[in-house]
Amino acid sequence: MTDRTLIVALVAATSLVGCSPQDAAPMPDPQGVTSQAGGFHARWQPSVDPLPLNESFNATLWLSTSADGAPIEGAHVSVDCRMPAHRHGMLQEVEITDEGQGRYQVLGLLCHMVGHWVLHVDLTRGAVTERAQFDLIIE
Repeated sequence: MTDRTLIVALVAATSLVGCSPQDAAPMPDPQGVTSQAGGFHARWQPSVDPLPLNESFNATLWLSTSADGAPIEGAHVSVDCRMPAHRHGMLQEVEITDEGQGRYQVLGLLCHMVGHWVLHVDLTRGAVTERAQFDLIIE
């Protein structure tokens, strides 16, 4: 093994220290709410805990009907975080990917200020849009 190969191997090995699943912070439990009109149920789970200040994070979103709990697939879904006290939202738009069976990935959430935020999940079916809301605290 050459000196250069040894250095590369050592750098690669030490970069993995602290990255084992045992060292990772546990994922927070999914939180669930029913939409304001009662037509669907939403659960969400952020990719990090605690929620970061002014750093992008991702989340998983599960949508189901309130009547029978059937997954809602292929829906038109929009997600935004708003700060009611300041009357503004995030400084960037999220990307939403439908993974099937009512599961959606939300990429690029960013809460840039400390305080109370509200995560809005809007589901549009036909001409009707319903909203589910989650309260978030950014410290």
